Amino acid sequence: MSKPESTPARADLIRRLTEAVRRQVAWTVLHNQAIAERLGMSATDLHAINLLDIEGPMTAGRLAELISLTTGAVTGVLDRLERAGIVRREPDPADRRRVIARLVPDGMERVVAEYAAIGAAVEKLYAGYDDAQLALLTDYATRSAEATQAITARLRAAGQAGGEESDGLSTPLGAVTAGRLEIVGNLSKFRIRADGRMSELFRANFDRRAPRVRVQGGTVTMTFPGLFSAGAGRGEVLINGAIPWDVDVRGGASEVDADLTAARVTGFSLTGGASRIDVRLPRPEGTVPLRIRGGASRVTLSRPAGVPFRIRVIGGLSRLSVDGRQLGSAGAPATLDSPGYEQAADRYELDVSGGASRISVTAV
Repeated sequence: MSKPESTPARADLIRRLTEAVRRQVAWTVLHNQAIAERLGMSATDLHAINLLDIEGPMTAGRLAELISLTTGAVTGVLDRLERAGIVRREPDPADRRRVIARLVPDGMERVVAEYAAIGAAVEKLYAGYDDAQLALLTDYATRSAEATQAITARLRAAGQAGGEESDGLSTPLGAVTAGRLEIVGNLSKFRIRADGRMSELFRANFDRRAPRVRVQGGTVTMTFPGLFSAGAGRGEVLINGAIPWDVDVRGGASEVDADLTAARVTGFSLTGGASRIDVRLPRPEGTVPLRIRGGASRVTLSRPAGVPFRIRVIGGLSRLSVDGRQLGSAGAPATLDSPGYEQAADRYELDVSGGASRISVTAV
């Protein structure tokens, strides 16, 4: 793919696009501030709500990391949201010593109502674009968000003590009791495995160019090179199956084989145009969230036979297959529960959004 020729007209178009995006960001920030004021809360409180809505239930520590606040400050945020009936704190089913924050649907009604006007306006705006244009807008928004998130993470890391670059091969487990694996960037032909007998937090090997690896506490972040780097992403990572893991893959992954049957999984996320992804899951402990966002396609999620699940679709899904049954497409928000879901203590909860296609949920 050749780089487009630089011309005065192209330079002017990029300038106008940049100004338009900056204006959109500015008004989005001001809009959120206005809603926060109407709800009688701070912008940080509303930011926490949005993150919990987008990313799903999480610990206070993880929320503090995303917002770049101290754990004590986030505790205050959660205290206020809990008093308002918007957030509920409950024991982490994977580790009873930890607490996770979860949005309360009834409490969210006021927040959702405040966003109704902008939601209707955006829906009307989208109606003026055809499918190809919407796909282009989705690709731009996804890539832009990922770039901003990665740069923000680097800025925060530069100003924080602790954390270190790894040699990309392994890190001792030490006192770590829970892990998070973040795989960022364009990768292909990559394998994820688990082993509960190993003494390291993780161990990895790569066929060609290794990614940049950063380890901070139990969080292992692997950032892969650009799309056109030879052999990008080819290799394998082995995680310690004796501790619980949250796995987050984002940024254009393809041909990823994730066998997590020997792991304790507390969450799995797939974001950013991923394709040909095969994930084999262990028996869950409690309600384990699974998230697929951003145009993912050809994704297979396998769970142990008899494990119930819930599938929630937001934003369009084509060609969904559940336990061998073809269920077609879902455009409007829809929810599908397997038999026994409501009564089960251990189960999977899959959220699909952003125009996904060819999603298969199977039992093995």
